[in-house]
Order: sequence, then C-alpha cells, then structure tokens
Amino acid sequence: MWFLDRTARQLRRHPALLTYRPPEPARLEGLLRQYDPDLTSSGDWFVVRGTRVRWAELTEGLAARARVPADRRGAIIACGGGHRTAGTFLLNGLASRMGGALYPPEEHDDQVDVEVNLGGRAALDCEEVAHLVRPVLGERAVEHDHDLGLCRVGGEDERLQVHYSHPEPGWTDGTDHLVDLELRPDGPDDPELERLYQAAVALAAALGGTIRSRDMPVTRFEDIVPTRDRLPV
Repeated sequence: MWFLDRTARQLRRHPALLTYRPPEPARLEGLLRQYDPDLTSSGDWFVVRGTRVRWAELTEGLAARARVPADRRGAIIACGGGHRTAGTFLLNGLASRMGGALYPPEEHDDQVDVEVNLGGRAALDCEEVAHLVRPVLGERAVEHDHDLGLCRVGGEDERLQVHYSHPEPGWTDGTDHLVDLELRPDGPDDPELERLYQAAVALAAALGGTIRSRDMPVTRFEDIVPTRDRLPV
C-alpha cells in the first residue's frame, strides 16, 4: 500500500527532480552548498534555506507506488519546510546542473534569470553597462529611471531583457548592485541563451563581477540552460 511507503507519500505530495540514475549524495551536497553554505544534513536529508530536501533511490515497484515513470532510479524531493515555490526554484536550478525532469511536469520553469553581481565597486553610469553588452547584443538604447534605481538597456519589447540596478547614494549592501539578464527561451536550443551567457561573461570580466543563476554560481554555459529532460504534461 503506497501510503505506508514514506518515499511514495513524499513523491505524491511534493515536487521532485527525477533522474535516470540514483543521486550521488556528495555531488548533490556540493551543489546545495553553493545555494546555501550553511545548510544542515542528516542521513538522506538536507535543510536548505528552510526547505527540507531529501534524496532517494527508486525501484520499479517504488516508482509504481509513487505514480512516477518506471524508468527513473533517483529522486530529489523538496519536502516542504519552506514555501513550495522555493522548493521548485531550487529543483529547477539543480536540473540545469545535473539533469533530470521536474515532477509534476508543471513544476518546470523555463525562465532564465542571470545576475552579474558587482559587489562593492563604485556605481556605474548606465551607458557604461550598455557599452559592454552592445558588442554581444547589438545596438541598444538606455531607458533611465533613477528614481527607482533601475536602468533598462534596450526596449521593453526585447526578448532578452537587461537591467542595471543603480545603487542609491550611501548604499552598503553589495548584493543589491547587479546587472540582471532575463529571457524566456524557446527551448534549450534557443540561440538567445548563448548571447545572454556571452553578455554576462563580458560584464563579469570587465567589471570584476560574479555570475549567478537561481542563486547558484554560473561557471559554464550549461548552468543557465533549462533541462532538456521533460515529462509529458
């Protein structure tokens, strides 16, 4: 009976990342520590920014009890403790880095949001940011809104949006000083993904910034690409 099986219950109630091979605990912990360096762990459990995450090996029988595809042998389950959207946010970030399919499939999120954090360096003129991305993205005008502390490089109709968070006078929090690049790609082979990545790398190299996506470091192009592994809706 499925309700007597802890893993089956969790998979029926909570979002998960399903993989073809059993999870590698050490690799999973390494990725989770990029998201939360202060995580805690116990056995097959992690607590990551308040969200409880569990890994499990699946058998064909367990998959049947949980009503997940029979060919999956691993699951990373966001079992609550925080808001459900925090769990799916984390699982989508893991999927880009280690593969797997989101379950239920509607938990998959194609949105790509990449931040180039500029830390404590001096505030930039918005035109400086535009100058750095134009060789990759082409000619773009700058729309200034310094009352909101935000500049947009390019028009509102651009698929690949670029915003510079202009720090206020006397600011001290370096996490608020960043360039944000956003895209909803047409699948993982969308060429705009490569342009977004190249623009982020150019900004980070020129300004000494760091690149993050879904609150985890980006060290390669694949880190920002939505997983190709999809379950039918």
